[in-house]
Amino acid sequence: MKNLFTSIILLVILLTMGSCASQRALTGNIDAVSARLETQVRAFNLDEKAGGNIRMKRGEAIQISLTKFGIEGVRVVLTPDSILFVNKLTKTYLRTSFAEADKMLMGGEGTLNFRNVEAYFWNDNRSGEDDAVLPLGGMFPIELHTDYGRSLRVGEHRLPLKISMEMNAADGLIETGRVQMKLSKVKAVNGWTPNTQISDKYKSLNVVKLLRGLLNQKK
Repeated sequence: MKNLFTSIILLVILLTMGSCASQRALTGNIDAVSARLETQVRAFNLDEKAGGNIRMKRGEAIQISLTKFGIEGVRVVLTPDSILFVNKLTKTYLRTSFAEADKMLMGGEGTLNFRNVEAYFWNDNRSGEDDAVLPLGGMFPIELHTDYGRSLRVGEHRLPLKISMEMNAADGLIETGRVQMKLSKVKAVNGWTPNTQISDKYKSLNVVKLLRGLLNQKK
């Protein structure tokens, strides 16, 4: 489980999201939504499942919490300017900007930004599937294929309730895999703001250390 919690930020940075039983549309002026989250990751030598919840406020924030036995283990908060990753199992956290993450992971071409991540989560193109190539590290192209399941009307938007994403390294140089995420029990949470508080007992990490940790765990 620790491997999943440590790896999830990289997977979220590379984009994702996501089921279930029928639910009525959410109409009216929706400020923000929350939903139960189920995710399965088959990547980086992992085959793990985790539950939790996701909260999103259009144009402002995306917060993902993963839980174990009802206790939050990992929290990821994305805003237009920042990325926050908190690992409560190891009492560590990473706080950085999209600009820095884009420079580190995508070569600094502006591919990785909040607007693109949010559009992916909400399937703003309203397509059944999507294909893209991500220039990981500015050197290794990652082919990303996404299949969207059915969606739920939320205000003026259509929120996907299931996303299945496959990542493949074009040259086979990087181990990649599959991520599936499902949403259920979607509800409006008007007035919500993301939780970005960090305990003084937590140790700060940077992107380089986090990526080195991922590589070391794979050995």
